[in-house]
Amino acid sequence: EIVFYDVETTVPEVKGQGYDILEFGAVVVSARGLGELDSFTTLVRPSSLALVSPRSVSCNGIVQDSLVGAPSFLEIADRVHALLHGRVWAGHNILRFDNLRIKEAFASIGRAGPEAAGHIDTFPLLRKSFGQRAGNLKMATLASYFGLGKQEHRSLADVRMNIEVLKLCATVLFL
Repeated sequence: EIVFYDVETTVPEVKGQGYDILEFGAVVVSARGLGELDSFTTLVRPSSLALVSPRSVSCNGIVQDSLVGAPSFLEIADRVHALLHGRVWAGHNILRFDNLRIKEAFASIGRAGPEAAGHIDTFPLLRKSFGQRAGNLKMATLASYFGLGKQEHRSLADVRMNIEVLKLCATVLFL
């Protein structure tokens, strides 16, 4: 099984400030046909609501008020671990961003993080195989190129869009 996942985070305001996860979304798919088997998404209350800066809000639209009643990462850690552990992790730019945020989040609660059975990062994969046919290969650009609409910058929607982009890129590459 493959788990496509995405995190939305705070945007650090000062050098050295870390990221806090604000939203986690994942879709587990079968390796054959990428059919959806399971999905999960939740907002995540950061360590301090003050970390949700105007820059964070402009990036993902997640505002402080929507996080007040959200669970902390500690409260969702078991579910996140169960979704990720032992599966192939897939996503757009996960090797340089999302995987690091997951590792940091588990470290922040004093727990060992999940282990991946492998990785599929669609950003370098598409860069190597697809070239610059669709511009800078950011998810928003790919979504526009393939007529999938506007990227929402929300975890579960981005994950599903990533799966569709990958399917469409595979089709183009094989034609």
